[in-house]
Amino acid sequence: MKTLWFKKIYVDPILSGSKTDTMRNPSSRLPNIGDEVGFSVGPRPIFAIAVIVEKEIINLSSVSESRRMQVLSCYPDCPDIVVRLAYILKTNGKSIGRRSPDSLPISTAP
Repeated sequence: MKTLWFKKIYVDPILSGSKTDTMRNPSSRLPNIGDEVGFSVGPRPIFAIAVIVEKEIINLSSVSESRRMQVLSCYPDCPDIVVRLAYILKTNGKSIGRRSPDSLPISTAP
């Protein structure tokens, strides 16, 4: 299972369900739609498991200023093109979040 690292300030919003996506530098190592991934704060133990439900390439200049500043605080040298990964959390084998696993798209984005 792949693991995505988050800053500690994002743990509570992720667990509460108020944060349901993440933006990352483009990489061939990013998970794809349908992949189960662990979330951790650095090399610490996993604090959540999620399923990727959306993967899209977006232009960072097309997002709100506050969201752009959040991304740049994590990736100061971030390119203008980023990958947005939306996810649903899993707990006790059940998914929680805005989408159910039954609605997962079949194809993956590049």
